[in-house]
Amino acid sequence: TTDFVLAGLYVQDEISLLDGRLTAYPALRYDHFEIDPTKSDPLYTLATPSGSKDSQVSPKLGLVFDVTPAVNVFVNYAVGFKAPSPSQVNNGFANPTQNYRSISNPDLKPETSVSWEGGLRLKGDIGSVGFTAFTGEYEDFISQVMVRGTFTPNDPAIYQFTNLSNVEISGAEARGQASLGGGFALSLAAAYAKGTMTTNGVETPLDTIDPFKVVAGLSWRDPGARFGGALLFTHADNKKPSKTGGACGVNCFTAGAVNVFDATAYWNITPTVSLRGGVFNLTDEKYWWWSDVRGLTTSSAVLDNYTQPGRNFSLSLSVKL
Repeated sequence: TTDFVLAGLYVQDEISLLDGRLTAYPALRYDHFEIDPTKSDPLYTLATPSGSKDSQVSPKLGLVFDVTPAVNVFVNYAVGFKAPSPSQVNNGFANPTQNYRSISNPDLKPETSVSWEGGLRLKGDIGSVGFTAFTGEYEDFISQVMVRGTFTPNDPAIYQFTNLSNVEISGAEARGQASLGGGFALSLAAAYAKGTMTTNGVETPLDTIDPFKVVAGLSWRDPGARFGGALLFTHADNKKPSKTGGACGVNCFTAGAVNVFDATAYWNITPTVSLRGGVFNLTDEKYWWWSDVRGLTTSSAVLDNYTQPGRNFSLSLSVKL
């Protein structure tokens, strides 16, 4: 049995400057955690549970400047603190049929970071557009990695949550929406990120970073908002072998690019009763998300267990009382 205390105190102010065109958001956060294994568990035999505790005060500052009533720019600076969870410190799991297991790490430290974020937002009569770029430097970055093993009965793969030093993650996000008239509207969202870890001057890709992803949609609703629908398209790049960090060896399974169509519709039968439905993965594609298969090899016998659902349907009726 483990007692886990996770506490935080957050204070923020809003300061208006330059006749209201510039707004500052200074903030301060205090975090504290404590992991205390109070009793031993006879079922947990892989390691002796360990305790851990720490705290930190983290400042943050956000600035928003209105260039015009329709255009504003923003920048954020933040110091971060992320406590490890009990399941990360005292992890213990074994799968003898698939020849892998996960072990504890009593020396796991909290993750700290310093990050910057900036962007631009535009609003108009027919829609809006936003762009954000970010970068962050992390110390003791918490990540589950395969530390050894070859997935064989005599040499099972060993996974462990560890602290990675000198990690940098940067990227950009964009989103927009526009009205086309006649009840039609377009939406678009895209995200790209890059992560690296530097050890002894050698830079290695961070395999926990998802590939580039974009989601586009075309929607329609009748003027009375009684019914409508949307067609969504999702694309995600495949994870290039050179970006896997070598965590799963030369035979790392990277899956292919993802291209999926979904269709949804709704009907507001009355002001209190709504019917919603959808057909997902219209083309019945077989695909994986990188975050699900990270660490698996091309020879893994359980690859199909991680596929997303094929063509599937959903229907729901909601009543507001």
